[in-house]
Amino acid sequence: MAARIVESLAVNRRILAVLSYGHLATDLPQGAIPALLPVFKELFHLSYAGVGFIVLMANVSSSVIQPAFGLLSDRLRLNWLMPLGALLAGVGMTMAVFTPHYTAMVVWVLISGLGVAAFHPEGYRFAGLAAGERRATGMSYFSAGGNIGYGLGPAAATLAISLAGMRGMFYLLAFSIPAAILLWGVVDPKQRERLEVEWAGPAAPSPADGTAGPVTRRDAPRPGGRPVGILVLLIAFVVLRSWVSVGTASFIPLFFTGIRHLDPWYGGTLVSLFLGAGAAGTLVGGIAADRFGHRTMLIVSMAILPPLLLMITRTSGIVTMLAATIAGMAAVSTFAVVMVMAQDLMPERIGMISGLIIGFAVGMGGIGVTVLGATADRWGLQTAMDITALLPAAALTIALALPAGRWIRAAPRSPGGAEPHVAGETWG
Repeated sequence: MAARIVESLAVNRRILAVLSYGHLATDLPQGAIPALLPVFKELFHLSYAGVGFIVLMANVSSSVIQPAFGLLSDRLRLNWLMPLGALLAGVGMTMAVFTPHYTAMVVWVLISGLGVAAFHPEGYRFAGLAAGERRATGMSYFSAGGNIGYGLGPAAATLAISLAGMRGMFYLLAFSIPAAILLWGVVDPKQRERLEVEWAGPAAPSPADGTAGPVTRRDAPRPGGRPVGILVLLIAFVVLRSWVSVGTASFIPLFFTGIRHLDPWYGGTLVSLFLGAGAAGTLVGGIAADRFGHRTMLIVSMAILPPLLLMITRTSGIVTMLAATIAGMAAVSTFAVVMVMAQDLMPERIGMISGLIIGFAVGMGGIGVTVLGATADRWGLQTAMDITALLPAAALTIALALPAGRWIRAAPRSPGGAEPHVAGETWG
């Protein structure tokens, strides 16, 4: 009996371009928070605890509660979540700058974060639908938009305030309002239904000869193993990767100013290289995963990270900058790949899965940095950075434990004898 097929789909570049821009506009306000903290501290005469509470509210509202929005989007067709989320992200952060009261400012930061949380599960759902069979590549385009927006956030906010004062923060609305309008066109119910039908594949009846006909993508074979168990492994992988990424970005300035006694611009440049390379890493990782396999991409990226991260604290000059750049690319290269793998496990729960991966798991990175900070206080910053550099080894172990499943679907020959169309997808 011939194997069954899920038809190959082309990448919808127009929709992915809109989604990527919407992702950029949504993450741009969150990226501005580090640059706004000194402004808030001076404006409201805050202690460091007060400043920390702002960061906590932003993190909880934008990341940790994303699974709740994902679960909601799985149960209800809330097409307006994406455009509303993009709009609230920009409006909330803009209003936070202009409010005269600390409590009101925190509420607006919270609203901005809720917009970010509302956007992402639906955004990753639509990105997966529009990506066709090249899902890691398509998802990487979407993720790169967010990486660029978050990376530009601090520099854009600093430049805007230096040029026009607080009024300069209105630039956020110049991104969020057009994003909301464009996204509203993407989430049209008829277009969503068409994308879902294309993604699921045709549900054709079985031929008269008894051979199996095409099946929906949801009925297609999955990698071996229990989906929940594999999902737990993927979440653990993302948590470790988040600890590495956030920890490295946090410790680099402290190390080169406090230990190496170099000018602050040097540490800032390294952080910019590390984070900025993430956008390129996301694109490269998605393309490589579609060509060589998702699991293979996870293994390679985690295998090369420890020596690169150890080089950052043990080299100088151009070598250090190259190590930081390549390490940044490797650390973030699996971002979209893991999302695709998780969505394939439970295609009927894409919203919840997206919330777990992008929200909860990434948000947990802050806990890792807290633990690593305590380690630095006790045994020194060099030790903490060395531990951070070795964490990818634990993530590599998880990647190796993932099933190396491969499935290829082939359609039976047509009555005319033409060769069947073959579409395949692989993790390994």
